[in-house]
Amino acid sequence: MSVVKKVVGAREETVEGKGVCGMKGTSVWRRALGMVAACVIVAAVAAPTASANFEFKEVGVSVHQPTGEFTRQAGAHPDFTFTYNAPTEPGNDNIPLESPRDIDLDLPPGLVGNPVPFPACSLSEFNSVKTGGWTECERNTQVGTVRFNNGNGVVYVGLYNLEHGSEVPARFGFSWQVYHATITPRVRPGDYGISAGSFEIGQALPAASEAEVTFWGIPASHEHDFERVAAGAPFFNPSGEVWNFLPLETTAPDVPFFYSPTYCPDTASTFTARGDSWEHPGIFDTRTFSTDAQGTPFAWEGCEVLPFKPTLIPVPGTHRAHSPTGLDVAIEVPSNEGPEGFMSSAIKKTVIVFPEGVTVSPSAVGGLEACSEAQAGLGNNEPPTCPDGSKIGNVQIKTQLQKNPLEGEVVLARQKENPFGSTYAAYLLAKGPGFYVKLASELNVDQKTGQLTVVFDNLPQLPFETAHFDFRGGPTSPLVTPDTCGNYSIRTEMYPWARPAEPVVANVPMVINENCAGGGTFNPSLQAGVANPVAGAQSPLTIRVRRQDGEQNLSRLEFTLPEGELASLKGVALCPDALAPSGNCPVASQVGIATTALGTGAFPLFVPQPGKAPTALYLAGPYEGAPYSLITTVPAQAGPFDFGNIVVRTAINLNPNTTQVIARSDPLPQILEGVPIAYRDVRIEVQKPDFTVNPTSCEQRYVTSTISSIEGAQAHPSVPFKVGDCASLNFKPKLALKLKGGTHRGDFPQLTATLTTGKKESNISWVSTTLPHSEFLEQGHIGTVCTRVQFAAKACPAASVYGYATAYTPLLERPLEGPVYLRSSNHTLPDLVAELNGQFDVELAGRIDSHNQGIRTTFETVPDAPVTKFVLRFKAGKKSLLVNSRNLCKAPAKATIRMIGQNGMRHDEQPPLETPCGKGKKKKPAKKKAK
Repeated sequence: MSVVKKVVGAREETVEGKGVCGMKGTSVWRRALGMVAACVIVAAVAAPTASANFEFKEVGVSVHQPTGEFTRQAGAHPDFTFTYNAPTEPGNDNIPLESPRDIDLDLPPGLVGNPVPFPACSLSEFNSVKTGGWTECERNTQVGTVRFNNGNGVVYVGLYNLEHGSEVPARFGFSWQVYHATITPRVRPGDYGISAGSFEIGQALPAASEAEVTFWGIPASHEHDFERVAAGAPFFNPSGEVWNFLPLETTAPDVPFFYSPTYCPDTASTFTARGDSWEHPGIFDTRTFSTDAQGTPFAWEGCEVLPFKPTLIPVPGTHRAHSPTGLDVAIEVPSNEGPEGFMSSAIKKTVIVFPEGVTVSPSAVGGLEACSEAQAGLGNNEPPTCPDGSKIGNVQIKTQLQKNPLEGEVVLARQKENPFGSTYAAYLLAKGPGFYVKLASELNVDQKTGQLTVVFDNLPQLPFETAHFDFRGGPTSPLVTPDTCGNYSIRTEMYPWARPAEPVVANVPMVINENCAGGGTFNPSLQAGVANPVAGAQSPLTIRVRRQDGEQNLSRLEFTLPEGELASLKGVALCPDALAPSGNCPVASQVGIATTALGTGAFPLFVPQPGKAPTALYLAGPYEGAPYSLITTVPAQAGPFDFGNIVVRTAINLNPNTTQVIARSDPLPQILEGVPIAYRDVRIEVQKPDFTVNPTSCEQRYVTSTISSIEGAQAHPSVPFKVGDCASLNFKPKLALKLKGGTHRGDFPQLTATLTTGKKESNISWVSTTLPHSEFLEQGHIGTVCTRVQFAAKACPAASVYGYATAYTPLLERPLEGPVYLRSSNHTLPDLVAELNGQFDVELAGRIDSHNQGIRTTFETVPDAPVTKFVLRFKAGKKSLLVNSRNLCKAPAKATIRMIGQNGMRHDEQPPLETPCGKGKKKKPAKKKAK
């Protein structure tokens, strides 16, 4: 019994039928041929007496030996027969109810014919007729026979291999007198099985109610000598008598024409036949079946004996360490071209596992595009419409089934929008005659190591001899070699359809023995400067780090700006703390941009790419113990890939003694979506108007750095930094000293010092204040002194506080203020240290000594920072550090002030020591006299 699926128009039904065997005839040869003809039929239900459209009465296939016995041996070279019968008019078995128009058959994947080795009959020979109306095709072009009804009975004719153009993979034909018919095979998209049929069958044929088409497995086999047709002669005459009693030999090559599949699944293969009529074109009767006429399933067997000895040789384009490389991949599959033995198994799956260190190159995606599934046309035979920029390589496939190789290209698939839903995938698109081979390949990349595995799975069950892949080389090659030299190997795995669980595994050597020293060095360069190098000016600042290709990769960046190179934070919005980790900061907090070049070779990938919005640099609040931070939100978008944003945060702090800006980045990401990030060029540009302020000193200073590598090495490149035009800055600060409290000798007054500066002035570099002899240092009040260890730990005792200081600067929203300590010193007297706290912490240390018998305090290192007002208030009474040596009201006293600006200018003055003298109590109002 056989199960047949019947489709009539839109109606489909499954029916059961019984095979039909037997044919009249008496000769041994004719009985053998009759057995072949009869035993291939898979019966359907009997046709009704009247038909609304074309229907198959009987339809089936047979895979058999030339003697007629069926075979299911995988990879063998059997004969193949297709038979159909159509209902005929009542009382006349030779006249079909409807004239067949198209008869088509889908073969299961892997069941193929190979016309290439055989001579082909030209179309002129095929279409010509000799006397009697027969074709002129030579005997050596015959690859089978055709039996059909000529209106008076059954006739056999030769089936010939015909010449064909590039629009079809092959063409076969047969003729009866002046009637010529062709059979055209096609390669189905998707499963790459073969479909073959006759289309628009000529109505000139007297009758086509039944036909049987047989392709020979080995056309040169002597088993077919009695079935050959002399040029211009049919096999049987219309009366059914034999014309040729002697066997006919052929000069055709003794090689296989037909091949059984090389896959032995548990389920049977299926065939699908379709037919329509001239009376009802387009309304097909469709029958699907999986058994032959005897009910034997088409279940292939014997796959265990099929040979499979392929070789896969991947050859990188360079032997240099840490360099871009192309890749050539050559696959060879030895085939059995002789009539004996079995065909080599087709390749089901190919896996290439690259060694760790061979990774995808970011440089390769610059300018690259991607191809969608629709553009590739997966599942159809339409020409692909992938953009030119998606091409990453070429492919050439040589197959036994075609005279010319299939040429094509490998294109990059869209991220996530591919059959695997994966980040990386590619499509192989090769053009054949009348069809395309379109295969999807998954590129698996280890997320932690970047190790690359290429997988082609469910390859077509079609034989091929060689496949050659050529992936582009040069600076934008798709791969990068390992960082260090050594003997590596590429693992290859090839799985046969015949035995999918038994791969052929090989390890192909990959030697890296050039440019070996590059991976051990680490010598990054540093560039830094301002656009307008004028003292005290506001100017954009740029810092740039570059690493040579092949050196150890960057891991962390730390920069220390020169003294005086500061930023005006007043009025600048900060990225909210809730948004800072994601980098989705508001535009108002942007202070600059960043540019990064990634990859290997001469043309690294710049992010963002040209034409894209620049990478923003945002100002944010506290981070990693620093009061401020910079957030670099790098869009990980290059070519067709989009990995979101990479957020790198940099802590911003000040050196409390020099107010130098210290910027320390997070560890830089080293791998993203399995692609190692090789930093070649990191550029930071602080561009916000009126944000960055230059020093007021024209001395040469330096931008210094500590740059760390991924392997733990450190480099400390520095670059000179210098501004000019310092002489144009004024330097006339004012310092006022005021005493409050007792004015008599022995009193302990409170001293307040107020420093003010004007606009466009140089900042103070050095200042010394000497009090008049009217004020002595009261050493008896010097009690508790903060040690240096306590000060560094911010653990000074409260008793060591002797005053308070406040500094006002135009750079900050709020003044800096804090206690003034006496701190232990290497000198005779303790130092006077102001601990200023606020948006930043600053320490201002002064040395106390005696000069000309007067108390002198010298601040030898004053930060190059603008201060509009500085107020220093000492305590009075028992905590006062001063004692009056005389009555302050008897004579005025002056202090001696000496100051040096950052621009080198000096300013000395002797301001009077302001006292409360002359500011007695207010007189009481006179009492009114009584009237």
